[in-house]
Amino acid sequence: ATSALHILLSPDGYYTYLDIPKPPPTHKSLLSKDGNGKDSKSTVDKTQIEKNYRKKSLRLHPDRPGGDEEAFRILERAKNVLLSDKLRKEYDMIGLDLEEEDHHDDDDNGHDDNDDDDKKDATNSGSHDSLISQMASSTVAAILQLAVRTAMMAATSLIVTRYKYLVIPAILFMLYTSFQIFRARSKVGPDGPITLYDIASPMMICFGIICMYYGRNFGSASEGEEMSEGIDTNTSSWSKTFWMGEALLMTIFAINTLASREASTFHPTLPIGIGLYILFACIALYIRGKGWRYATFLAIELSFALIAVLVFPIMEMILEEIMNEKLRKVGERVRQYSKVMNESYQVRLEEMGKLGGGAGVDMKKSSRNDSKNSLNEMD
Repeated sequence: ATSALHILLSPDGYYTYLDIPKPPPTHKSLLSKDGNGKDSKSTVDKTQIEKNYRKKSLRLHPDRPGGDEEAFRILERAKNVLLSDKLRKEYDMIGLDLEEEDHHDDDDNGHDDNDDDDKKDATNSGSHDSLISQMASSTVAAILQLAVRTAMMAATSLIVTRYKYLVIPAILFMLYTSFQIFRARSKVGPDGPITLYDIASPMMICFGIICMYYGRNFGSASEGEEMSEGIDTNTSSWSKTFWMGEALLMTIFAINTLASREASTFHPTLPIGIGLYILFACIALYIRGKGWRYATFLAIELSFALIAVLVFPIMEMILEEIMNEKLRKVGERVRQYSKVMNESYQVRLEEMGKLGGGAGVDMKKSSRNDSKNSLNEMD
């Protein structure tokens, strides 16, 4: 059992102990200069694996004489790894099983159903998202959320603030929302998760809508000035008041977006609010309530989302290939080191055997001389 455990834990020991020939590498790494990257996607004889596993398991079963529980467990793990294409590919890179997961499958159901094992591996691999995948998901979600806020801002600027019959319900709805938040904060107390900003946010949105409506309908230049300058009063709907309200709404939307993200530690403060307001004031000065400019910003944001969707998978593939290449090199070093250690161990065993044999002959000669001397004394 000790020898079996030693073989199983050595590089490529799963193949060695189960008497399964290791498949040659068939996939060439994209990053390998000589084109000899080792990514063995070759198939193995799964029937032979099952057959050899049953033979070896009879020797190592804990209930049999000479059996060993640890060696039997690793033998079962070896069988599961070699039967799974995904686990075998990872094992072939370095020659060692780094996961060491326990698989206690039922002998009657799990050993004869390889498709179930592959499905289980696929499920387990899908449940662990890589860091790049998480970054991609967060980035795309943030960009799409920004695009939604931009669309909401465009609808407010182009539609809601243009008509009085839409402005009044919007203001009433925001005031009602602020009142409900105030009631909820009164119940949980000032130390709860609801802050004063949560109450003031709908009220500031109301103020911004009022400024935009007033600036669009009453805050522009006088009709006489517009007529003298040849400006159509029906299209001249921008003013400083509208600009201030538009910048305020953009700022509130941005703060709410940052504060509403999951696991966010962002807390709105006055300096942050002032800084964002200056930033969005510059943006609002360019947009000036124009629909095609909002559409341009929305198209840019959606383009960034599309680029993120395309770029992050490519980055993940490149990084995965780099890591696999590193693991292959580490596996080669591990195999070389194991080979050197085994050769050194065999040499030492031979030397100890020779020394042990010579000592045995000397002991035999000394015992014969002692016996002769004792006989002479008796004579």
